Amino acid sequence: MTGYEVAVRAAKLWPNRKHEASSVFGLLCSIGLHRWRRLDLSMLMPGKDIVHCFWCSTVKVDGVVYHI
Repeated sequence: MTGYEVAVRAAKLWPNRKHEASSVFGLLCSIGLHRWRRLDLSMLMPGKDIVHCFWCSTVKVDGVVYHI
C-alpha cells in the first residue's frame, strides 16, 4: 500500500475540524504550519508513522505530507 493510499484511509478515519477552526488556523495551514495529532493505527497499519492536521485534511505518513 502506497503512502498516499494510507493517507486517504487515515483521513477517512479521523475527519478534520475545518468547520471548528478559525480563518487564522486556515491561513496557518495554507503556509504549512499545521497542528499535528498522532493517530495510533499500529493495529491497522503496522510500521507506519501517521499524523494528521487537526485543522485541515492534511495527513503525514512516515514524514511525507499528503494534502487530501
